[in-house]
Amino acid sequence: MMGKMEALLVLAEAVAEGRITAGEFATVCLPLYKHYPYRYPSEEHYQAATDLFYVAHDYDSAGLDMPDLLNGDQVRQKAADIARRMRILLQ
Repeated sequence: MMGKMEALLVLAEAVAEGRITAGEFATVCLPLYKHYPYRYPSEEHYQAATDLFYVAHDYDSAGLDMPDLLNGDQVRQKAADIARRMRILLQ
């Protein structure tokens, strides 16, 4: 059982590849993570999902240009890194 983490992986890859915007990613990722109905198979799975949540959480949706917030390019890069980790975990 993969723990249904595939939904998070698909979401991470979609924003990383530019198929959805960082704003769309954040809109879907935050509630998906908060209301995730499955147990994570391992601590590594949980950490990857949590890291993805924080990428969405820290997205600068208002364009405030604050140093602790992420712009769209940073969201795409971080999501790509997390997607690679998730893909390895799901093998």
